Amino acid sequence: MSKNLSKKTKLKLLSPLILLFFLSIHAVIAQTIKDKVEQNEINWLLDRYKYQDIRGGTSKGVAVELDNTASKYFQELQDKESDKKSKDRLAILSMVGEYRVSFEFIETFGSSINYKLDNPYQSWGTEMVILLNDEPNFISLQHIMMMYFEDDDGTVTGPYIQKHWRQDWTYEKPKILNYRNNKIWDRLEIDDFQNTWSQSVYQVDDSPRYESYGKWLHSEEGSRWISTATPRPLPRREFSVRDDYNLLSGLNKITVMPWGWTMEELNEKIIFPNKYLGSEFGIARYQRISNYDFSPALNYWNDTKEYWSIVREIWSEILAQKKVCLLSEVKDKPMYLYKFNFAEDYKKDPDSRKAYKNTSDIVKKFTTSDC
Repeated sequence: MSKNLSKKTKLKLLSPLILLFFLSIHAVIAQTIKDKVEQNEINWLLDRYKYQDIRGGTSKGVAVELDNTASKYFQELQDKESDKKSKDRLAILSMVGEYRVSFEFIETFGSSINYKLDNPYQSWGTEMVILLNDEPNFISLQHIMMMYFEDDDGTVTGPYIQKHWRQDWTYEKPKILNYRNNKIWDRLEIDDFQNTWSQSVYQVDDSPRYESYGKWLHSEEGSRWISTATPRPLPRREFSVRDDYNLLSGLNKITVMPWGWTMEELNEKIIFPNKYLGSEFGIARYQRISNYDFSPALNYWNDTKEYWSIVREIWSEILAQKKVCLLSEVKDKPMYLYKFNFAEDYKKDPDSRKAYKNTSDIVKKFTTSDC
């Protein structure tokens, strides 16, 4: 992978501090940033790089080799004889694979006359998307990030591995998870769910984030899924630096192509319950790569997948309730730190009963009825 691999290239199990760093791949890494720009002082909203610095990840990764060969799922998707639902499923399955990922978000405008536009955000990663579950009406995909970093002198450190987000797809789901505000979720009944697929998005610790639904559209060389707009909590890249709003109303568009896939986001920034602050556009681009050794990530997953299965089971029980309310921290620690530590414990001592009890106990401490 590089001629200057350091002694640090053995698999690194992330300590809480290192883990916080990698979670901040979608947050702000300290750097010098110019003041925000008033929207009326500039002519072009998207081309702001001459006015503002970029916020986000400043690290540099090793070079990767792009894979321009379509996946087996995407090749099957091109079969004109397949029925609509089969094509839907193949489009979702086409997201499985190994990728270089780039994340870009740009605030486009605000409601006040002199609204100051935030700095554009950019970050990156290399990750694999694993197929967890494949049933006729349900598909689950797990993202695992594995990254090598290259210093200015060419020294490479890594791999750094972290279980990332998860997406669950369900066909014709009559009720979806509905985010209200302040870490409160309930259920929303859907009237027009025929021929739709819902996408449930979960945090790195498998706690809920948001769910939306929409229909797949298919054409040669590309399939698109466009969601309805649904409320969602602020992502880390925002809540770590912003306190002037507390809710996103977002619409997603996923496009699957021969070389990979993209997820576009059109987000409105809301001050709960219904005050509009501004809008942003974002795009995550997943480019297929080859000859990148993801075996350390697979080893991590094989060592911990039974633990994470226990976590999903616990959350499935909790999310079956009509209403779920969560705390942000317990004893000054967020939930993901507890679970990542439990996952490391499970690798050393794969005791399922102990793992279930420890995880269930800590999730209960984060769950509150005072909401």
